[in-house]
Amino acid sequence: MHFNKISLAASLFGCGVLLAACGGDSTPSKTVASADTTAAVTASTAQAMVNKSFSFDSGVSALGTTSATTIALSGSSANPDFSLSSGGFGAKGGMTYGSCIFKITQSNFPATFTKLQVGATTEVKPCDLKLATAGLTTGSSNSFVKWILGNASSISLGVTVTISESGVVTVSGTPFGTITFVIATGATGLGG
Repeated sequence: MHFNKISLAASLFGCGVLLAACGGDSTPSKTVASADTTAAVTASTAQAMVNKSFSFDSGVSALGTTSATTIALSGSSANPDFSLSSGGFGAKGGMTYGSCIFKITQSNFPATFTKLQVGATTEVKPCDLKLATAGLTTGSSNSFVKWILGNASSISLGVTVTISESGVVTVSGTPFGTITFVIATGATGLGG
């Protein structure tokens, strides 16, 4: 094929128009986290939960509550204490891991709440933290975390998430896992 200068210029201009129409430009590509990060609650990850309260609007069926329930952790993440309140009643105790295992040491719940009576021990699976990381870039960002207890999910709680260049996700210095990056595209900013 033989091109003269005018044909070559027209072809190059057409390629430029096509690239611009497809979003091609000289702006560097932005890499973002491809998905949210989920981590099991352990003595390590619970460091980000201690001295915080998590609210579950519809209760935590695995613990026997069906109305709004609040659970707060205190003490050390290695051996945290918890307090639970729901429907005007309360229970306290200790939490251990292997999922989340709640042992009740104090309670004023009626006897119909068998899982919240003094001496009761209940293991809840899954017991995870879900961090909103999809679309975040490297560095520190304001984000949200939810506590997943069985089939119940808490209301989002604000946290600061840090993502390293290698994709390691941390909250308050606690590693939560590793994400993969994608090139940001389209209206959502996530890769296709």
